[in-house]
Amino acid sequence: MGKVRQANQKEIGRVKLSDTQELVVSLIGGERVDIRVWMEGKNYTGPTRRGVRFYLFDENWPEFKKLVDQVDKIYEEMA
Repeated sequence: MGKVRQANQKEIGRVKLSDTQELVVSLIGGERVDIRVWMEGKNYTGPTRRGVRFYLFDENWPEFKKLVDQVDKIYEEMA
């Protein structure tokens, strides 16, 4: 059985992690944010299992955004 692409998946952006890996952020079905490592190699090119998915309508997404803001704040204080 072949792999099925997620319905209504829209890539939002990428961040280069290394020569062979990127962090890809996608919106899936208008209700989920998927943050996943994308790998490009000789034997495999595509998403890995390393990543996380948030539903936009539950409490986890706002909490994650607050956590990222805290990282920024603490980093600025350390500089």
